[in-house]
Amino acid sequence: MSSRDEVQAVSWGVEAWRGAAAWLVVYAHYWSAAAWSPDFLRFAFTGVDLFFVLSGFVFAPYFFGKPLQARPFWIRRFFRIYPAYVLALLLYMGLRWSEGGALLYVWEHFTFMYLQSREMTFYYNPVFWSLPSEVAFYLVLPLLAYLIRRWRRTLLLVGVGALLLRVALGYASDRAVENSAFILMYHLPGMGVEFLLGAAAWRISRQALDDWLRTLLFGLGLAGWLALAFMFGRLDDAGIDQSWARGQMSWLAALCFALMLAGCLATSATDRAAPAPWLHASALWAGRLSYGVYLFHVGALRLLEPYRETLAQLPFASLQTVAVLLTLVLAWATYVLWENPWRQWGRRLAADGDPRRVTPAANPTYQERTNESRES
Repeated sequence: MSSRDEVQAVSWGVEAWRGAAAWLVVYAHYWSAAAWSPDFLRFAFTGVDLFFVLSGFVFAPYFFGKPLQARPFWIRRFFRIYPAYVLALLLYMGLRWSEGGALLYVWEHFTFMYLQSREMTFYYNPVFWSLPSEVAFYLVLPLLAYLIRRWRRTLLLVGVGALLLRVALGYASDRAVENSAFILMYHLPGMGVEFLLGAAAWRISRQALDDWLRTLLFGLGLAGWLALAFMFGRLDDAGIDQSWARGQMSWLAALCFALMLAGCLATSATDRAAPAPWLHASALWAGRLSYGVYLFHVGALRLLEPYRETLAQLPFASLQTVAVLLTLVLAWATYVLWENPWRQWGRRLAADGDPRRVTPAANPTYQERTNESRES
């Protein structure tokens, strides 16, 4: 397989995993509590942890030598995250107002400072909780990449420290009183290990692995995730808090996802056939719409809630299935009309401010274009 084919395979594979992460979260909110849904599938909420691992995977090259200019990087990240988030926030504020609720914690939500309590964090949209950690990771990544370039052991020390801190926060956390350990567990100090697991998965995936080893890595990750899922389905949050896994399930799920990513996206020691065009296109669009699906699916359900009884009378339809269609429409319209135009403008703005890209900006290499696509 040529280097171009390898880059393309990783790119569409990452997009497919982004789509999977988004729809795991949708399943958790739409169907996991249904009587017909197996208990272990309530663990689908860990699709959020898969997003964290994917972020670490995509930005791992900066930890291993790829140059990084902080200002252009932050500009690209801002226009990747913030415009679509603000649009979603305005929608949820409108829903809250239309339902007769007060518009509280507005400043905190516009500045990603709302991760202070469950009540504040979930006030408009429960899935917003993950964004402050993601933004914090983007803010510290240039500094961390710089330190790693200056001193190679930085990454190992940070990784070990992040894991020990996450374990300590998990055991010290108290869900009932929402103590400081519980809050910090969901900020970057607690979530940092998940991003670093993604970086480790990228490092492994850059090796030319035999197919049996790739299959083994993926199988170990899947088996581990299923074991955690069955454990969660049997014990639930209350039981988990009384077990050895208190506060540890999220990062353990992230470890399983990292193994699956490493196995799935690793460079093969033998040639692999290119994906069928329809599969390649489907994966790319799954990734492109994943952020919108993640942001808007709760809103779609709330918008349709007043019509629950009417929808129940339709053949082969339900509130959730119609909400899926509405989510896809909202995600597609947002991507085409709002999200992607802002992303493209942010890329141009970042390129203008990046001295490394003045010359090749007019004709970037395939590798550069693909790296930008994966980062976005």
